[in-house]
Amino acid sequence: MRTWWHNLPLHFKLHLAIQLTLLVSLPLAHMLVMGKFEAKMLEDVRVRTQESATQSLLALNSMMLSGTIGNPEVRSVFFKKMSAQHGVEDFHLVRTEAVRKQFGSGLEVEWPGDELDQLAAKSNAVQSSFNLRDRKLRVVTPFAAQREYYGTNCLDCHKVPEGTTLGTVSLTVNLEKEYKKMERFSDVLIVGQIMLQFILFFIIGGLIRSITRSVSDLVAVMQLAQDTGNFSMCANVGGTDEVGQIARAFNRFMAHIQELYQKLAEKITALESYYDQTEEELRIGSDIMTRITSAHSTQDPAVRLKIDPAAHYSGDLILVARTPSGNLHIMLADAVGHGLIAAMNLLPLSQIFNAMSKKGFSVSRIAEELNSKIHRLMPVDRFIGAALVSVDFREQALEVWNGGVPAPLLIGKDGELLHQWKSRYLPLGILDEKSFAAEVEVFHFEEDCQLFLFSDGLPEAESPDGAQFGRERIVSLLREAAPSYRFDMLMRALEKHLAGSRAHDDVSIALVNITQQQAQQAHEHHASVVEEKVDTNSPWRVAVTLGADELKYVDAVPLLMQMVTRLHVTSEHHSSLYVILSELFNNALDHGVLGLDSAVKHGPDGFELYLAQRDERLTRLERASITIEMESVEIDGRPGVKIRVADSGEGFDVSALQANALAESGQHGRGIALARSLADKLEFGPRGNEAIAYYVCA
Repeated sequence: MRTWWHNLPLHFKLHLAIQLTLLVSLPLAHMLVMGKFEAKMLEDVRVRTQESATQSLLALNSMMLSGTIGNPEVRSVFFKKMSAQHGVEDFHLVRTEAVRKQFGSGLEVEWPGDELDQLAAKSNAVQSSFNLRDRKLRVVTPFAAQREYYGTNCLDCHKVPEGTTLGTVSLTVNLEKEYKKMERFSDVLIVGQIMLQFILFFIIGGLIRSITRSVSDLVAVMQLAQDTGNFSMCANVGGTDEVGQIARAFNRFMAHIQELYQKLAEKITALESYYDQTEEELRIGSDIMTRITSAHSTQDPAVRLKIDPAAHYSGDLILVARTPSGNLHIMLADAVGHGLIAAMNLLPLSQIFNAMSKKGFSVSRIAEELNSKIHRLMPVDRFIGAALVSVDFREQALEVWNGGVPAPLLIGKDGELLHQWKSRYLPLGILDEKSFAAEVEVFHFEEDCQLFLFSDGLPEAESPDGAQFGRERIVSLLREAAPSYRFDMLMRALEKHLAGSRAHDDVSIALVNITQQQAQQAHEHHASVVEEKVDTNSPWRVAVTLGADELKYVDAVPLLMQMVTRLHVTSEHHSSLYVILSELFNNALDHGVLGLDSAVKHGPDGFELYLAQRDERLTRLERASITIEMESVEIDGRPGVKIRVADSGEGFDVSALQANALAESGQHGRGIALARSLADKLEFGPRGNEAIAYYVCA
C-alpha cells in the first residue's frame, strides 16, 4: 500500500488528498452549521416563551388590581385563551404554598404541578425541558414577591417575605414547524455541497495539472543531464512562482558547475595549507596551556605521573603541591569531554590548588573553593570530575575527596589492596556552595605503600577490536608487579592493549610512593618549622567591633582571617582558627543578636524557614553590635591564640549549657560542640553573651 502511494504521480496525490479533505470537511461543516442553527432556534424560543410567561403574569396582575382576579370564571377564560395561542400546546399556572394559604387552592389548573413546576418554585430559577421526539419545548418560569415589579408592590397583597416564590407559569410550545424549515434548509445545503465539490473537482484538477507540468519538465531535464553528462542543459522557466524559482536555481547551478570543477583543485590545495596551519596552531596552543598549568604545579620526588591526551589538548590535569607542614597534596581532574573546550575548563584549577595548598588549607576547603569557582565561571554542563588527596606522612594518614573519578587504589608493598576510595560526590561545578559537600574519607596506613590515581580514560581505553582495558586488569597488574615496576608495567600493558591506536579519551595516571623514610623526613621538617615559629613569634592583637549596619553587609570572619593568616605562627592553623571564629561569630549573630531558635530547623521546611527568619531579622536590625578580638597568648609554655567574641544580646543560661541541656537543639548546638573540639579551652561569660576560646598553635 505504501509503495503504491509513493508511485502515484504528484498531481494525482494532490488531487486525491484535496478531494478527500473536502469530502470530510464539508459534511462536518454542514453538521456544525445545523447544530448552531438548532441551538440558536431553541434559545430564541426559550426567550420568547419566558417573555410570554411574563406578559401573562402582568395580565393577571392587572386583573388583581382591578379586582376581577377573584372571579374563577374570568381566570378560567384567561387560561383557555393563553392555551389557544398559535403553537402553544399547554399553559398552566401553579400557586405555591404561600399563595394557597392566603387565597386558597384556586382552579384545578392552579394546583401543584409536576416535578419541573416544583423544581422551578423551589429554586426560583427558570427550568426547561425539550422532547426531541415530539419536538416540544416546555419552559417553567417562577415569579417571586418583589417590592417593585413593573410599578406594583407585590407585598401589598401577598403577606410573605420579599423574594418568596408566589407561583410558576408553564408554557409548552410545539416546534414541529420550525424543524421542518430547518430540514428544508439542510436539504438545500447538502445539494449545494454536492454541486460545489463537483465543480471544485474540475477546477482544482486543472490547477494542479498546470502547476505540476513544470515540475515534470524540470525532472525530465535533470534526468537527461544525469544520463548524458551534459551540464550545459537548461530547464524552461514558465513563471516566477516557486517552480519557476526552482528552475532558475537549477539553471544557475548548471551554469556554475563547470566553474566549480575548475576551482576544485585550488580549494583542495587551500584546505591542505589550512590544515597544516591549524595543526601548528594547535601544537603551540597545547604547549602554552601545558606551561600555564605546569607553572602552578610542583615536581615532587614521591610522585610519578603520566597524561596522554586523546587530542592536542588534554582534558585531564594532575597537580602536586606541598603544604607548609610537609603534607603532600595531589589533585587529578577530568573535565567533561576532551580537546580544547575541556582543557579551558581546567585553567582556573591550577592556581587555586597551588596557592591554597601552600597556605596550608585542607583538601576539603580546597574542594569547596574549586567547586565555587567552577560553578560561577563555567556553564552548568562543563563540570569537572576530580579526586583530591592529602598525604600526612607524620600522622600516617590519607585524606581523599572523590567526586566523579575512578576510585584511587592503595596498594601495599606485598601487592595487597589496602583501600580504595569510591566516588561519593558529584563532580565539581554542578552544585552551588550551599549544596556542595566536602567531607573527606580518612585512612591510616602502617606500612610502605603506593597510591594510584587514574582518570576514566584508562579503564575505558579500547583495543582495536573494541575490548576495554578494564578496572579488573588494572588491579591485577598492580597486585602482581613489584612496587618499583608497577607504574612502568601498567604503562606497557596499556600500550600493548591499544596496539598502536589512540585511546578515545584522555588517559591520566599518578603514582604516589608512601614510605617510612618520607614520614621521618616530615617529622624532622615539622619540628624545625615549629621551632622556628616559636623562636620568631612576637605579640600581636586584632580587634574589631561591628555595629548593626556592618553586621548586615560585612563578612567579618574572612576579613579577620585574611589578616591573621599573614602571621607566621598561625599559617598552619588557618582552617581550625577559621572554624572556631566562624562558629562563635555565627552563634553570636544568629542567637545572641537576632534571637533565632535552632529548633525551627527541625521541621520539613525548617532550614528554609530558619534562613527566612534570619534574613528578615537582619534587615530590621538596629542598635546591635558584636566585638571580635584575637591576640597571641602563651598556653602552658606554647604559642597560642585567644579568640573572644561578645555580642549585645541578652545571652543565655551558661549553667544549662554546661549541663548539656542545650547540646542538641538549643541556641548553642552542634557548632559550639565543633568549636570546643578544636579549641584547647572554650569559656563563656556569666551572661552567656561572651565566648572565649584558646587555641594552641603547636
